Amino acid sequence: MHVYPSELVALITQRWEAMSAAAEGGGEPGTGVLPGKEALERLISTCYQVSMMREEDRPVTLRLILAPSTLFPPDQGPPKGFLRLLFSSPRPFHEYELRRLSPAIDFERSLIAVEPHPERTFQIWGVVNSGIRWLQEERGGNKKTKQLPDVFVVHVTGPGMLTLCRGLKIIATLNGGRIIDSTANAFHSMWMNKLFTKERNLLLQLHEQFRASVLYPVARIQDDFIENLQFQILKRVLSVSRMSRHGGTFIVFADEHPLEWATGDNPYLLIKYRFRQDEAIQRQQNLMIRTIRLATTALGDIKDPDKVITWKDYVDLRHESSVYDLEEALYEHAQFVANLAAVDGAVVISNRGPIGFGAMIVGSLDKLTEVAIASDAEGKMVSLVKIEGYGSRHRSVYHLCNTLHQVMAIVVSQDGNIQLAKWRNGIVTCWDLTTQMFIGDT
Repeated sequence: MHVYPSELVALITQRWEAMSAAAEGGGEPGTGVLPGKEALERLISTCYQVSMMREEDRPVTLRLILAPSTLFPPDQGPPKGFLRLLFSSPRPFHEYELRRLSPAIDFERSLIAVEPHPERTFQIWGVVNSGIRWLQEERGGNKKTKQLPDVFVVHVTGPGMLTLCRGLKIIATLNGGRIIDSTANAFHSMWMNKLFTKERNLLLQLHEQFRASVLYPVARIQDDFIENLQFQILKRVLSVSRMSRHGGTFIVFADEHPLEWATGDNPYLLIKYRFRQDEAIQRQQNLMIRTIRLATTALGDIKDPDKVITWKDYVDLRHESSVYDLEEALYEHAQFVANLAAVDGAVVISNRGPIGFGAMIVGSLDKLTEVAIASDAEGKMVSLVKIEGYGSRHRSVYHLCNTLHQVMAIVVSQDGNIQLAKWRNGIVTCWDLTTQMFIGDT
């Protein structure tokens, strides 16, 4: 590992203790506790080693949970619970055993279960079948599910790529031996919030007009409700593209609806398949409007006409049958947009929907030799790297962002890496979104 294990363990311990201090009440026995420093280093190092291996010419991916078997009742199972299966004899814990187990333990549906051992540090006691509802925040869905226990969980997602969690809450990400702090999530940044402000204000204005036009009670909507909705749609697009393993590039014009890019030639983007700019292209915006109206109408209160609906209110409402069709429509739209990336070239989208796909970045672009890699959400803490070490897909995106400062570009690699690029603070700045954007958000 490029980082010192002690540095990573120190970060995990610090964030774990902060989470414990912020938590209300106590958990079940066996939860909320980390192993000792040396044991934790051994656990993470073993997971890192197995991430660099291949099984039948496939990268090893797995989820590992450090928890006693007593946390999982034997009479439960997916979709609303966890099915724990005990090995008749515990298995040794090392990278070769994890590699052998990985093909049978589907990343999306199951976890390899580990517990401390007095002589061998750890041992594998069995398998926990979780089902796939834990992925709902990433892929969409509104069915109730049971949360993972408050224990240490490791996601091995690719070579040198680990996501270290407390249940589903991310503590830190390790990518290529480099620690990516979970606070460096660009989706939580002020600059991205401002990027979508124009469309958000339009939706707020349309909603107030709707409230004034009806006779039944309709609640107001918080600004961050729309922000969360915008980002959830984009996250779902990226999730589908990532899971497809074919990679893709998404060029986003967030603060305007650039008809000129769809209807005419331009010196930087050659869009092979342009969509006609009619009402159908605004489906994403229409789905957002319908979502806002459904939530504010369902939760409206005649005794409190100025009641304000938050994103949490909607998350709770999503478990009701009234929103099933709308949630499915949002997911299907994200699936459709993501699939456009299967064709060579980039998908060009605005905040109202796709403009076209198969776009090639062409023309006379400014020369660029290095970009800034951000280690915080706002892009103020960066390290400079030469772009010559990146592939052509990434380099072309960097050049485009260096020329068109309003563009936000996201590259999904075939290996599952996700990188966002945007002109910030006088330089093209990049954020790694590989895993931290998908897990632990509400």
